Parts: sequence; structure tokens; C-alpha cells
Amino acid sequence: MTYPAASGQVTPEALFVPTLRQPRLDRVASWVSNATHPPIVGVFSVIIAALVSAKLVAWAWGIGYLALAVLLPTLYVAWLVRQGEITDMQLPDRRQRLKPYCVAIACMSLAALALQWMHAPRLLQQIALINVIQSAALLVTTLRWKVSAHCASMGALAVLTWTLFGAGSLPFCAAVPAVAWARVRMKRHDAPQVLVGALLGVAAAWIVLR
Repeated sequence: MTYPAASGQVTPEALFVPTLRQPRLDRVASWVSNATHPPIVGVFSVIIAALVSAKLVAWAWGIGYLALAVLLPTLYVAWLVRQGEITDMQLPDRRQRLKPYCVAIACMSLAALALQWMHAPRLLQQIALINVIQSAALLVTTLRWKVSAHCASMGALAVLTWTLFGAGSLPFCAAVPAVAWARVRMKRHDAPQVLVGALLGVAAAWIVLR
């Protein structure tokens, strides 16, 4: 049986629920969200492709691809932030995502065509195609509904690493629900939005890599 605390007394619950618990969770969610920002995941995917290829030329192709398909769209978003057209780099407003998605798809498509034309390593070509398909699906969905690009990129990375490393990809697979939790925790998305985002990324990677 519990009794109301008298004025000035500390309730037993307060001893077991530190006031910093909520802010700590928020900080963890922010860290996870920032560490898994889609451009960062894109860089990591290219690094994996270069390591698997084990050829020096693969690193050169990877750097060129990242410059066109990742760096340019990211700089464009940074410019939009500086101009005050969007709120921040993570594009919280659905309507603010349309221009960056269009620019990203154009850059990614050019980069993918260049990789194919110059006979770049096959895995790198596949990653480029996955990014184009995934970004196009996100753009179409964003016209009517906001979904999580973070979860889409992590879902695609999970499928990529599963295809390459099998059970060794379990940390990447486990990262997908962690990212989903972080995005919901930060109130950037709700549960259906992170679920659909992850499914879009998984589907895009599965179609290309199967």
C-alpha cells in the first residue's frame, strides 16, 4: 500500500527514476540519429564495396562516386539550410525534402551511369543502383507521406552486409530497430513511418542484389 508524500519529502519512486533518465535517452537517440544519417551510411557502404573488391582502383571509383552522389547533394542541403529554406540537415518537414531528393536522384543517376559506362566494380555499381531506386521510392512516397530515410538507408545496408557476410551482418541488422527507435524517440517520425522506410530500403537492396 502506498501513501501520499508529505510536503518536502522525497517519494520512493524518485529514488529509482533519476531525473536525468529522459535527457540521457534523448542524447542517445540524437547520437544514433546523427551517426546513421543517410550520407554517412552511403559512405560506409562504399567503403565496404572497396574492401570487398580488394583493388586499389575500387577506392578511386568509390571516392569519385561519393563526390558526385553523396557530397554534392549534401552540400546542396547545407546551402538550403544556410538560405533558410529548410530547418536542418535532417529535413524534418516533408515538403522540404522534395528539392533535395530531386537533386540527389539526379546526382546518383549520373554517378550510376558513369560507373556502368566505365566498367567499375560490379558491387559498387549495384550499390549505386540501390541508392537510385531507394531515393526514387522515397521521393514518390514523400509526395503524400513522410517516411524515414534513415531507416531506409540502414535497411539497405543490412541487406547488403547480409548478402556479403551472412551472420556477420547481425550488428547491422540490429542497428535497423535501433535507428527506428531513435527517430521515433526524437519525434521525427512515428512507428509506421520508420517501418515503411526500412521496408523500402530492404526491398531496393533485395531487388538489386538477389
